[in-house]
Amino acid sequence: MSKREKWHQIYSNLWGTPIIYAVMSLLLFAVTVWGDLKMEFGNMMPSIITAEFQLTNTILSTLTGGLLSLTSFTFYGVLTALTTFSIQFSPRILKNFMMTNGTQRTLGIFTGSFLYVLLCLLFLDGGSATQYCLIPVTATVLAALSLGAFVYFINHIVTWLQVTNMGDEMKRESINAIEHSLLRDLEPYRVGDHDTIKGQLPKDQGRQIGIDFSGYLQTVDFVSLIDEAIKDDLIIRLEFKVGNFIFDSTPLLTYWKKDKATTIDEFKYKEMFHIGKDQTEIQDIEFSIDKFVEIAVRALGNDDIKTATGFIYQIGDLLINISRKANFTPYLTDKDDKLRVILQNLNFEDYLYISFASIRHYARDNVVITVELLKVLDAIAQGVNERDYKAVWEFAVYTARGFEYEYMHDLDKRKYYNALLNIAETTGNKQNYKTLIEEISHRPES
Repeated sequence: MSKREKWHQIYSNLWGTPIIYAVMSLLLFAVTVWGDLKMEFGNMMPSIITAEFQLTNTILSTLTGGLLSLTSFTFYGVLTALTTFSIQFSPRILKNFMMTNGTQRTLGIFTGSFLYVLLCLLFLDGGSATQYCLIPVTATVLAALSLGAFVYFINHIVTWLQVTNMGDEMKRESINAIEHSLLRDLEPYRVGDHDTIKGQLPKDQGRQIGIDFSGYLQTVDFVSLIDEAIKDDLIIRLEFKVGNFIFDSTPLLTYWKKDKATTIDEFKYKEMFHIGKDQTEIQDIEFSIDKFVEIAVRALGNDDIKTATGFIYQIGDLLINISRKANFTPYLTDKDDKLRVILQNLNFEDYLYISFASIRHYARDNVVITVELLKVLDAIAQGVNERDYKAVWEFAVYTARGFEYEYMHDLDKRKYYNALLNIAETTGNKQNYKTLIEEISHRPES
């Protein structure tokens, strides 16, 4: 796995950061015990910051129970927050909450502090020293730090539960996935002009490499794949895109050799594909968008119009980022413009469908949400690459034709038609707009 994959796997679990803090507490324990029991620093310090064995033992005993209770209560708060997220929003955003610095560090502070005072209590020896300094002072400081972390964590949960903050956090992670998946990993190799690969597309049937077990295609090491394809002088076609579920023994890729006598190590190519039981958003932009869509659809089902429209606009912002930064060609070449990899690629119209098709379906009889959706499409049209105007207009037509209503007031009609007109003017489809309006106007009411 790449460094980014390893980081994601470690920090998407609650035990990653707490283990680091636990190791730090062990080092702190070793230093303070050495200072008080071996070097007897307590005898060298002012009496105001020293404590006798009995007082030190009492402090550690009290803090051990208190920190354990505080840690248990905090973990209960985490479970409550996760349950709330699953029910109200989506179970797919649990990892987003677990991966926040606030959650990870708070649990790390509690775990490290409890481990420190427990070990100090275990190794405290009344016969080794008469006065203690480092142990009681450090334990007291850690207890105060844990109390502050507890207050911070409560505020963190309340803040993260706010829909706006949660949406912004999810959007930042999605944009990060776009930056890595579309720009860093693929864009340097994408073909700018299809004429450069003219005549290079294979026409015969290539050899296929299958997988040994089923699962989701989580990540692909595209850089290594291209490097190995150059060494073996291959053209490789991926049969699935990241995020697809692949069945056992299904062909994963097809390759063509220039030199028929060359022997290919197929196992090394299998290792460049990471198959897992869950979808991840490391390279799967579609999965990132799906989380926004699910929250918006649930909000529609709960008649939470504000949340639904807020996430629709967040999706629109993501689509603008994709359009501006992505080159949707499926062909990857080396530095000599030789075709090396053919992707199962998504176009901008595919991203539009993934983003808004479900929302359009569940809002097909809601004029308020439909108008908001059309407004977002207009905002997208103003921000996307001009090549994607056609896709935006076609989706607007798809939305308008699928809208079901029994009766709209004049104000509803004015907003509805104005939203469509704005999209038509932005995308250069005013004539098509007139045709569409005439078609809608003469459509029999349902």
